[in-house]
Amino acid sequence: MAKDSTADYEITIENIAYSATQQYYGLRILFLIKGTSTAIVNGKSYFLEKNDILIINRKDYYSISGSKENIMISLSISSHFFVMHYPKYFHYSFECYSKELDIGRENIIAGLRRLLAELVIANLRKEEGSFLKEKSALYQTMLLITRYFKSENLNSNSNENKDERITRIIQMLELEYAEPLTLAEVAESEYLSPTYLSRYFKQTTGMGFLQYQKSIRLKHSVEDLLYSTDNLFQIAVKNGFSTAKNFAAAFKAEYNQTPTQYRKMHRNEELKKQETPLNKLEDKRVAESPEVLIQLAKYLEGTTSQNLLAHEIPIEERKIKVGQQGLSETTKEEKHILFIGDLKELLNENVRQQVLLTKKKVRVNFISVQHLITGGTLTPEVETDELIPTTPKYANSDLALQFLKEQEISLFLRIPYKEVIYNETYFFSELDKFIVHAMQVFGRKFVEQWKILYYVPKETMVLSQELERIYLKLYNIIKKYTTQMQIGTFFPYNEDKDNLSVHHQWQFNQTNNIEFICYNADQNEAIDFSKISDENFLESQDYILNKTLKMKRFLKKHQLNKPLYLESWNTLTGNTRYTNGTFFRGALILKTVLDLGSEVEGLGFWINNEIHERISGRRDLLVDGLELFHFYNGRRPAFFTMMLKERLYGELSAKGEDYLMTQNEEGYQLLLFNEKNFNPRYSVDELFMRNHQKELHVQLVGMDPGDYQVRKYYFDSENGGLYTKWGQLNSKYGVDYEAIEYISNSSLPRLEIIDEVIDGNWGFFASMASNAIQLIEFRKAIG
Repeated sequence: MAKDSTADYEITIENIAYSATQQYYGLRILFLIKGTSTAIVNGKSYFLEKNDILIINRKDYYSISGSKENIMISLSISSHFFVMHYPKYFHYSFECYSKELDIGRENIIAGLRRLLAELVIANLRKEEGSFLKEKSALYQTMLLITRYFKSENLNSNSNENKDERITRIIQMLELEYAEPLTLAEVAESEYLSPTYLSRYFKQTTGMGFLQYQKSIRLKHSVEDLLYSTDNLFQIAVKNGFSTAKNFAAAFKAEYNQTPTQYRKMHRNEELKKQETPLNKLEDKRVAESPEVLIQLAKYLEGTTSQNLLAHEIPIEERKIKVGQQGLSETTKEEKHILFIGDLKELLNENVRQQVLLTKKKVRVNFISVQHLITGGTLTPEVETDELIPTTPKYANSDLALQFLKEQEISLFLRIPYKEVIYNETYFFSELDKFIVHAMQVFGRKFVEQWKILYYVPKETMVLSQELERIYLKLYNIIKKYTTQMQIGTFFPYNEDKDNLSVHHQWQFNQTNNIEFICYNADQNEAIDFSKISDENFLESQDYILNKTLKMKRFLKKHQLNKPLYLESWNTLTGNTRYTNGTFFRGALILKTVLDLGSEVEGLGFWINNEIHERISGRRDLLVDGLELFHFYNGRRPAFFTMMLKERLYGELSAKGEDYLMTQNEEGYQLLLFNEKNFNPRYSVDELFMRNHQKELHVQLVGMDPGDYQVRKYYFDSENGGLYTKWGQLNSKYGVDYEAIEYISNSSLPRLEIIDEVIDGNWGFFASMASNAIQLIEFRKAIG
């Protein structure tokens, strides 16, 4: 294969049986596409198989041996070329051995393979535009390497220092080694005195200026000695020495041989014939055969490198010590309330299936219903001459309650003041009868687990005494039959004014008779969506937690320390259907639930959009609560967020701002989340969204050594986000049942499973989109 005329880089395809120990002053990428090979780099052995990649850094000493039929691609990039395009080149080494990379770099390695294949194919074909393709692939390869594989040199050696000024000087010496460049000239270019530069250079690099310059010239002269027919005077002048005598003296001092002796000893007929430069491997060139092109073409399938290079995301390090001190607590299980509207909705098979799936994946403690007495669940009594009516009043409610009892789910009965006062005598009479009937049919134990919520909206003109009178009447009817069933109130706390309206202050008088408190919290109420600035979005980030904590202090002040249930709530969401759909918020929901875990007794959710809209009497966007299901059984982000959260169990082992780790009898679980608060309208801006991605390098320290099955769940807008699938398959002519079923069934978090041997520490990379969640489970192998 032809060598690039500028010698900035070189590409080879080789069969390497053996190459002696050598050194290349640049960066070399070895890519094995057939057979096996072993590289010894600075005394460490690296075994390469098909598809493996190994980076050799400048100044590394290495040798290679390989199988009979191996095919190795080598891309060599000189240091002077690299540093011209990447000034911080000397600040870093570049670490890549594909067999030992942490999990999460698979797509990066696939992208690197693709770029190397593109580079070689473009170089081989020599078609119109091939040179541009080759250069493009080269620069993309350099960009990918500097983005994902650089490792800072914390202990720089003598000629590789992080100092910017030294880097510039080194560049100058590397590029102008043949010129009569003096210390004074370099000092002048850096606005320094020669004396200061001399002292500064040696202090910073550990080598004198002239010594460093001479070492560069000698390295280049070695190449000419071995691979040219130039005489000593020509070689001396070509490499910056004023005379052959000066060159010979410097050479002998460095190599303990004269240039003539060195040339005679190290120059052999094979190297002469091949005219291979010093930095080339001793190899057998592989014919540019169709087999090689076919093999390279396979690397072009599927993976693309464009997304990897489109935008650089800084890598954030997370070193997680398993078993952090002070974290002996177990994971919190708040109670879950599922609001379905009327109790008779449980006779709807679709609703039943949603409840069952929620119970299985998310957990359901209560089914919340309203208008039990005045709604359509209890059938009207009819006149009949039958001894036992064949149209029993409680037929619907009995079927629904039987379902709840079988599923071990309790009833959360919401009783609005307006429902009671419409016909107070009738209401309390019917409630009394219903309680008695339920106890007789389903048993006292089941009924005593119910909760009764007395609900009065925040905005009311009803006098405080009247509201208190109804509550006490309700309380007495319930307690007449059981002291176990709990009765609570809705508490419309005003967090801005830190008070309760006078109409609701009757609750301060009933501290002994109120057994729990419900409240609402909607982050969107604190947002002005008309403002462009992100400031108010960031200020509202912890709105729900802050309101909860402030309300608890207020309740304590008024001796109302009761269990709290966040009945209706929502995180930041879009204020239009489009932005609501494009704004993925899994991590926002998760972080809120985790924050509230030790502050509230329970959380409420709507079962689905259809019921929420029907009860609200509105078809516009509703943001006053979180639904678990969309229309047609599509699972919304709240469902999958709670599903992943519910998988956590055991003792809390580690905790940070964006992670949570547990330990249990099966192994470990690690929950990662990338919480981002910003104006949802920006979620349609691709560049903005890339800026809100997160790249984590996670290192787990102190795990029990052993064999593990590692399961990784990825949940983001592309993996589980329902709106993305709707956008892909939607049509102005509508979608049929088949398309809807496909959307619902395919909108799932992605699952990957690998087997790993963990020696106590384990690392991996996690690329997380805005508000994405990842759950990694480490299951110990049995046996």
